[in-house]
Amino acid sequence: MRLTVLLLLSATQLLAAPLTFWTDPKVEGESLFFIQTENTAAKAALLRTPSELPSLRSANRDVTYELDRDFIWKAGSREITLTANSRIPFKKTAELHPAPGSPNSYDGLRDSTLHMLYSQGRFFHDLQCEATYPTTESWPGPVPAAAPAEQLSHVRARLAAKQPVKIVMLGDSISTGLNASLTGQAPPLQPGYPDLVAKALGERSGAAVTLKNLSVGGMDSRWGLGQMDAVLAETPDLFLCAFGMNDASGHAAPAAFAATIQQMLQRLHAARPECDAILLSPMTANAEWKHAAPDLYPAYATALQQLAAPGCAIADVTSVWLAIMQRKTHLDLSGNGLNHPNDFGHRLYAEIVLATIGELAKP
Repeated sequence: MRLTVLLLLSATQLLAAPLTFWTDPKVEGESLFFIQTENTAAKAALLRTPSELPSLRSANRDVTYELDRDFIWKAGSREITLTANSRIPFKKTAELHPAPGSPNSYDGLRDSTLHMLYSQGRFFHDLQCEATYPTTESWPGPVPAAAPAEQLSHVRARLAAKQPVKIVMLGDSISTGLNASLTGQAPPLQPGYPDLVAKALGERSGAAVTLKNLSVGGMDSRWGLGQMDAVLAETPDLFLCAFGMNDASGHAAPAAFAATIQQMLQRLHAARPECDAILLSPMTANAEWKHAAPDLYPAYATALQQLAAPGCAIADVTSVWLAIMQRKTHLDLSGNGLNHPNDFGHRLYAEIVLATIGELAKP
């Protein structure tokens, strides 16, 4: 039990300070999935260019990898290449599209009879490694900013006064924390982003922050609307609402998606006007997945922006995720190969929510 607690603490320490990968001069725990294409060495790319030799270790944190023995890095490059006898796991491109009936495969590859590499649990976690490195390169993508004062005035006031804050989370499987290492019982036993947010807010404010997570896997915003009685029964001070992945797979129109979320907000504020809400736009699914809807994820994010108002802020995960996908592969941040984040992805979600709330005075 003591070891489990220590591992959980180390996993959330990455969020203890208000620095993030887009402003921090040191990127910590960035995930990598190495892929070998035909006649080339296995490679992966970093988000930003290291100013010094990056440190690499297994995602389970039990093996530290060595330059020249396990990987090659050239100063001024974001690319990491594996050596011929590297201990770092990798997959060949052909293994990413296995034959039907293969282990850890899923019949979901778009326009093909081949399958996709897929698994729940710790399968992808065990194939990934973590990179930590200093950098002077500016992040070229969007930088999440604190929401305007009126959008989160109630919860900020409670946190500043160190009053108890109850968070109620409603979303799909991503928001249950699925494919964070805790759910796969793999070190470092990091929980999903809702728990990371609650813990970081408590540490930064000194307030007693509790979380009630009502999320259920496979659900969409229409289901969420039907859960508002359960949300209100929990008397939240902060409502986190995160849908879109399954709405997109069901091809819900952006206007219809936003209208459903708006009805949820109306129910919330009619019954509990002092409760602030943060709407999270979704990450993007693997574009090779036949149920992915690449055009809908950013359209949902745009539609949600129109709902920002007093008592409601938007945490735009989608824009940051899309910018990351310009520099990395989907499998670098994937927990299941399809549509769930890994530990780094869950930390990314949490960092964007925390950035939306803004920096808080230390207790």
